[in-house]
Amino acid sequence: MRKLRVLNSDDAERAVAPQDEREGVPPVPAAFGRKGFLPLVDAMGRRYRYLRLSVTDRCDMACTYCMPHGGETEHAARVEMLSFEEIERLCRVLASMGVQKVRLTGGEPLLRKELPRLVQNLARVEGLRSLYLSSNASRLSVFASALRQAGLKGVNVSLDSLSPERFSRLTRGGVLSATLDGIRAAIEAGIEVKLNTVLIANENEGEAEAIVDFAWSLGVTPRFIELMPLGAGAELAARSLVSNAQLAERLAASLALNFAPSRSIDDGPARYLSRADEPERRVGFISARTGNFCDACNRIRITANGELRTCLGWRKGLSLRDAMRAGASDREIAWAFHWALSNREDGHVFDAPRRALAASVDHHHVGMSLVGG
Repeated sequence: MRKLRVLNSDDAERAVAPQDEREGVPPVPAAFGRKGFLPLVDAMGRRYRYLRLSVTDRCDMACTYCMPHGGETEHAARVEMLSFEEIERLCRVLASMGVQKVRLTGGEPLLRKELPRLVQNLARVEGLRSLYLSSNASRLSVFASALRQAGLKGVNVSLDSLSPERFSRLTRGGVLSATLDGIRAAIEAGIEVKLNTVLIANENEGEAEAIVDFAWSLGVTPRFIELMPLGAGAELAARSLVSNAQLAERLAASLALNFAPSRSIDDGPARYLSRADEPERRVGFISARTGNFCDACNRIRITANGELRTCLGWRKGLSLRDAMRAGASDREIAWAFHWALSNREDGHVFDAPRRALAASVDHHHVGMSLVGG
């Protein structure tokens, strides 16, 4: 597992994660917020109820499709990251505008000290109905019980191989047994677990059936996420993509799967197949490349250093951290969310030629761990 150097405020000038394209916010309209804050709805009518919030940009692994070799070289210094109090404030403001679900991400969120305390505090925010985590589970066996007691409902665990050697190669040093121990500890603690797998052609694509069987043996749902051209993933050749449409056909034949009822928008982008004779056994597919779901997107992202990102595939960001530290009121913060979403693009442009992309759109330079994918 990778060893991480701990950064402090003395590192700030040279270690702060690069700001991509910063946006400014116009003055708050006089009538805004007089009768409470309106729900978050963009120009396309998409309503936002789901926040993905990164608590750290560091990770103890460096997956080949997520980070460059050796990991990211620039991280936010501790003083540059959102404090727990700032995170709680943003969640209170968002909950007042209809956000109901929060997922804590990273990097690896369990690297953030006292994470169960943050979960406990967020569980008390009026209007938030569910708290989730995305993790590689390498440290989950230590924290699972405390997280469940604090109010965590579920965790999505990255599991790209059941082979110790391949797992170590794909994660650049990860230990499979630690991740499996974390998964089992979460289940034992009563946390809802889903397994997320990114298949790469000529690497781990042959393990799909084995991963499904493993997940089902634990009573959890496996999901397959198409390789996205973000950051290090953009450096993998197009032929590395395993199409979920083709994978679904393959698994439907080998595992006797039928399509489950369509998801509701609030359940996220996954589509599911299930066993006809055992409908509780499902397989999920998240197809950002071949099954664009931007028209139903209901999520916003906040990076560990407090940037609002309205789309994972775009570099434009709005610094909520700077606004709060400059004395912005809750009304001004709420307006910043509304303004940013009113200017949100229709969707990502993952398959556009790179030469045609403006700097603000160049997803090749969107580091997944820095944004909080």
